[in-house]
Amino acid sequence: MNEFFKKTGAWLEKHVVVGILIIALLAFIVIVPCVYKEYCTSPKTFKADRVSEGIVPTDEDLKNAVKYDRVVIFGVDGAGGYFGQCDTPNFDRIFSEGNINLNGVSQYPTVSSQNWASMLYGVTAQKHQITNTQASLLPHLGVKYPSVFKTYAKHHKDATYFSAVDWIPVNYGIIENGIKGMTKKYAKSMVKDDGSEYAIDKKVAELAVERLEKHRDAITFLHFDCVDHAGHGVGYGSAPFVAALQEVDRDMGIVYDAYREKGLVEGTLFICVSDHGHALTGGHGGEEETEKVVTLAVAGGKGNIVKGTCGKYVTHDLASVILYALGEKQPAHYEGGVPKNLFSTLELE
Repeated sequence: MNEFFKKTGAWLEKHVVVGILIIALLAFIVIVPCVYKEYCTSPKTFKADRVSEGIVPTDEDLKNAVKYDRVVIFGVDGAGGYFGQCDTPNFDRIFSEGNINLNGVSQYPTVSSQNWASMLYGVTAQKHQITNTQASLLPHLGVKYPSVFKTYAKHHKDATYFSAVDWIPVNYGIIENGIKGMTKKYAKSMVKDDGSEYAIDKKVAELAVERLEKHRDAITFLHFDCVDHAGHGVGYGSAPFVAALQEVDRDMGIVYDAYREKGLVEGTLFICVSDHGHALTGGHGGEEETEKVVTLAVAGGKGNIVKGTCGKYVTHDLASVILYALGEKQPAHYEGGVPKNLFSTLELE
């Protein structure tokens, strides 16, 4: 075998250009089919338990709605439905009088881009077809559906928006460019002294607090990623997973306290969501219960949140919740709705 490598190396030294072309061809043969398989032929299968049972608000519903001035979304990647199974004092105090559903359903497959895109577009993963590879490499290329930011901006020319993320593809390939009033920040690229996920997620919180000094954004989206990293490494519910979740809980508390100090809590709807969970042995993408379960927690100070647990929630319902809270009609192409028993101003059962 050593002799083979020696001869190969000698040949490459004499035929550098040809060698480079051969290597490039081999790479093309191996890599391109993998990339194509992921984002050009992403799974078409739709799992029946992902059908939304949410309410599509009518014009009359919107007329009677209690409207919030702004919405803040805490997006906790990989957290599944684990809130409530460990000590999370800030989550508890933010949502103590709100509505908490720890048994929501992730998109199929249980992967990040499929779910964050569904949450922001209001459609299933099978409809928007965005995958992690596409969101990482292509800046919102060929996406047919507007994000909730763009949908709201269409009728609110003076509103502003903010998205700070740990995982760059959310801002790069899912939230489109060119939205008037939109500011996007990549926390990962701003953390230089300590590149740990804890430090990056803390920077997300700090960016939100800094933003609040000068802006009152209609929609704020904050993406935290350290829980997902822990879940990949050691599995759902492990000690490092719990530690990461508690770290994000502290970050959420930092942001919430900034709004409280500014006297903005009453007019703000706070939402906490996760995109998927993890297998007990680590990783996600499959159909284990701990992979597919997700969180939806909603709290607001205007007295219209039903305390308790709402009805069925699937991740593509989130966009409907955001728009309803802001008094905006959801587009006809949405496949989700507002979960039942979430707002007292909608039909209850």
